[in-house]
Formats: sequence, structure tokens, C-alpha cells
Amino acid sequence: MGARPGQTPTASLLRPLWEGMDRLVLNGDVAELHHARCVDEAEAQARALVDACTEDGVQVCAIAGNHDPFISRLSRLSLRDDRVLVTHGHTIHRTEPRPLVSGQILEAGDERSMAAEHRLDRIGLDAALERSRELQPPPEEFDTPQNLLGSIGYGLSRPAVLLKIIRYWRNFPRWSVRYAGQVQPAAQVVIVGHSHRHGIWRIGSRLVVNTGSPTWPGRPWAVRLTGDELTVYRIIRSRAAWRLDSRPIRSVTLDSAAGVGVA
Repeated sequence: MGARPGQTPTASLLRPLWEGMDRLVLNGDVAELHHARCVDEAEAQARALVDACTEDGVQVCAIAGNHDPFISRLSRLSLRDDRVLVTHGHTIHRTEPRPLVSGQILEAGDERSMAAEHRLDRIGLDAALERSRELQPPPEEFDTPQNLLGSIGYGLSRPAVLLKIIRYWRNFPRWSVRYAGQVQPAAQVVIVGHSHRHGIWRIGSRLVVNTGSPTWPGRPWAVRLTGDELTVYRIIRSRAAWRLDSRPIRSVTLDSAAGVGVA
């Protein structure tokens, strides 16, 4: 939120997405908190989102992304007895973790911690926003183009970086599976973002879901988890509201053993 007027949503546009939900997981890059021209609007919309969820009785949990690395201590989230792994995805390609920025704390969470120490309420959000104003991530973590025209100029001026991005796009489903094997071996479904490349990939016994982005070159998707049923939806955007499509893209039933059943 806050990045591009008319392309990134406001909290009021998003509100229909969590109708009927009791918890909302924000999987990184929720708000553009480290660009001077964006930060005021991003902070205002983040506060409006948390306030709206509180009014609606929905608990919020945020995972740190590369554009908002200090909004949360969470680097990943385990759901449904380790069968679902959620992470933003900006570090899954690394064989060695990047050193944390001074003042940064990252840890894993689960369904218990979502309602406790990792719950994002207004007090926690205000502290996170203050922390984000004091601390600064490496520029390469958020200095990326936001549209096709910008990407052309970006690629021409940084060909090595462009090749790195293309390599990430090609390999991130496999890297997601490798990451799950390292940190959460029981994971049947891995939910990621970061690359803006929405899609679903089956690799071995695991399903990888990338929920895309409202900004170029992706499309926004959402995942709904009800009991052991995991359903992926397109987000339908209009000027009045953003809503889940009435027709799911894919539904899976989590199994008590390895693997998933696909409906």
C-alpha cells in the first residue's frame, strides 16, 4: 500500500476480502515504508487496515517482506501442524542467510503465536512503523521497477541484475521446495510472494503457490484456509472494492500424511 495511486489498494478497497474470516495473514510487502514519497500514505493505509480488521473482529498477522522488513519479527509462518508454510520469499534463493540489518529480529511463528506475540494490533503496528522510520534496509532490497516502462530502463541500466531477476523467476518454485525441506520438512503447501509472478507449481510431493502482486508484472491472488481445505482465488479488482472471485483457481485437501489431495 502507498506505492502507486490507482494500482496499489487502499484499506477500504481491501475490506471485502476478509469478510467471513477470523484471521488475516499479510505475506510481506504490505506497505511501501522506505520510499520517501510513499511512506506517509503507506503508514496511513496500514493503520486503516489494522483498524478495520479490529472493527470486524479479524486478527491480523504480518510477515516481513523486503519492502517492509521491520513491520514484523516473522520471517515465516507454520499453519495446520506444519503442513502449510507461508513466507514472503525474498531469501529462499540463498544457501546462506543474509545478515540481519542492525536492530532487526526475525523468527518463525505458528497458529498459537498469531494470536499472541505475533498478532499485529494497533499498538504493535505503531511500534513497527516507528522502527521502520529509524532503520533502513539495504537499497537493493526495495530499489526495483514498478511497471513495464520502468522495467525496460531498469534492465538496460543493470543487465546483470535483470539476469538475476529472470533466474529467480525461473527457479523460485524449486527454491521454495528446497527451503521448505530445510525449515519445515512436513510442509505440503508452500505459499510465497515476492517475485510478483503468480502461479501454482507441483514439485514432487509439494505444492508451491505464489500469490502474485497488484503491481507489474503479476496479478493478485489470495489463499483461504478453512480446516484442512486450502483454496486459491483470484482477486477481482474494481474501483469500488476488491473481492475474491466466485470461482476458485485450485482447491487442495491437506493430508495427515505426506502429499496433498487436489480437488
